[in-house]
Order: sequence, then structure tokens, then C-alpha cells
Amino acid sequence: MDNFMNRDLKPTETCVICTEPFSETHQPVALPCRHIFGHTCIKKWLRNGRGNTNSCPFCRHIIFDQASQSTFDAASIWKALCEQPPERLHSFLSAMWEGIRKLWQRRTGMSGTFTTTQILDEAAIPALVKLSGSGEGPFMDCFNLVAASWDSLGRPDNAQGLAVPLVRLARLMSQASGVLPRWLTSVQRTNLLFWRANAALGLAEENVTWDRVIEAASLENGRYFPLLHLYTVLISQSIAHTSQPRELPTRRHEIMNLVVERCCKRIGADWGGRPSNEFKDKLVAVYQELSRYQVEKGNKSLRGHDGEEHVVRGLWGMAAWSKGNAARRRDSPPAGGTRNRPSSGWDTDE
Repeated sequence: MDNFMNRDLKPTETCVICTEPFSETHQPVALPCRHIFGHTCIKKWLRNGRGNTNSCPFCRHIIFDQASQSTFDAASIWKALCEQPPERLHSFLSAMWEGIRKLWQRRTGMSGTFTTTQILDEAAIPALVKLSGSGEGPFMDCFNLVAASWDSLGRPDNAQGLAVPLVRLARLMSQASGVLPRWLTSVQRTNLLFWRANAALGLAEENVTWDRVIEAASLENGRYFPLLHLYTVLISQSIAHTSQPRELPTRRHEIMNLVVERCCKRIGADWGGRPSNEFKDKLVAVYQELSRYQVEKGNKSLRGHDGEEHVVRGLWGMAAWSKGNAARRRDSPPAGGTRNRPSSGWDTDE
């Protein structure tokens, strides 16, 4: 026994991984195989090491089933981010707004379109760092993956992998800042609406597109409805905070031009594609109904409140019904038996 104790029971004072001595800031931990490593070192090994990272670095004893390990890739990290508590997501978007405001302050000219490099440097990466305070969790994982990938590629001015939805989110926020009052950017429900609208587009789509808004406006596919909800809130805020003409236009093409200017150019000018004529017909009906509700009746604007989804669905459902009803009236023959000349619909001077 004395030989065993003297030969095999040796005190461990340093970490095998980093070879540094243990201390108050470098605490030792024992694996099931009884080998001892620094707590921080073994976590880095298990998360980021190469090869059999589910095993002891010394004896290769299997520590856990790798099949049940959460995968360190863009899809799994994005999923984990989307599952974060509302308070954490709100904090992240609040930090993003700080970076976006700095970009606006430093911009040259009137353009609010920023490069990928500017967005990552000034908004996305600083926000990730701010939310990575404890050194663990999906925000830290996201920072590690985005920063490492971007640096390894030479910091190109285009988004790759997990950077795609972050850059897209920043651009969506920046484009909305022209109609959104600043105080709303500090409200949790508004920020969560931005997050859900962006998350609905997934990982791969580089930009918000009008096709997704149009698809959501049909109310047949709920996947992109959060984007339609946000768009409707922005229309409502535009009505609330943009001076109205003394006399609203009455001619069809004048009404269409007003709505397109305020709802397709001031909002969504940088979105991909173009809004279809059929969609713009619906948009006119939504805009007019919101104007009556807010301006004529003196009601508050839409702000992303709980239950507001029913109002948004009602507005776009009414718009679709109005358009269809108008088409039926145009196509119905008058009492005299002759058919009305078909209208060309809402024309626009673009």
C-alpha cells in the first residue's frame, strides 16, 4: 500500500491542457475518469476542440454521447437565439439600435444604406459582445462563430452563414427608423416584433423581399405573418408621424401615388423585388382604413401590442374583400343590359 500511495497518488498542481498552475481563477475539475483539468480549459476543449471532443484529452474515456451534443453550427445557434427569453432578445435589439444610431450619425449624405462591414463592426458584433457577458450561451456562441468566420475570410463586405440574419435584421431596423419614433425602439414589444419578423425569413435569405410581404398579405401562409404585422405597424406609424396633405387626393392615380410614396418608397425602398399592382390595390385600402381610424377618429396607432394580430389580419382581409368586391361590381352588367367598361384599376405614376 505504501508503494502504491507513494508511486500513484501524486498531487496535481497544473492543468494538462494549458500547463498552467491551478489558482482561484483557474479552478480544477475532475472528469468521470478522474483526470483533472482547469475548468475553463476543459470547457473550451469540449466546445471547440478537434477530433474526439466528447472524450477525456488524456485517456480518451468517453464523457458523453456525442449524438446528444448540441451542434456548434449556424442552424443550431440561430435556433437557440430564437428561443432566448424576451428580455434577452430585447436587450440585444436595444444594443443593435445603439450601433445603428452611430452609423446614422456618421453617414455621409442622406443615404441610410450601410455596408455589411459597417453593420458587423458597429452594430451586430458589439451587440453580441454586450450580451455575452457571462462568457457562455448562444450569444457568445454566435459571436465566436460570426467573428471567427468573418476574420478567417478576410472580413469581406458580404454576410456569410450566421451573419446573414444579423445583417438583415440591422438593415430592417435601419430602414424602419425613418418612420418609427425613437421612444418605440426602447419598447420590448416593438423590438420583439422586429425579431420575429426577421426570424420568419430564416438563415439563408439575405434581404427582406416584397414577395414575402405579398405572400403574407394573402393570409394563406402564417410563416411570414410577423413580417406583415411589422410592415402594418410601420404604415400606421407613418400615418401618425408624417404630416398629412391639407386635402387628401380623390383621383385614383393620385391616391395610389401617395400610398406608394409613403408605404413602398419611404418604407421598404431597399427591399428586394417590387410590390405587385394587386398588392398595391390592397395597400391602398389598408392605408385608407388606418387613416380613417387614426386621423378622422383620433385613435392610437398600431404599436405591436398583444392581440394586435387580429387587427392586422382584419385590415388585410378587408382589403382583399374590397378589391374582390370592386372587381365584381365592374364586371357585373348594369340594369340596362350593357356591361360597364372595365376599369384599369389603381394606376400609378412610377
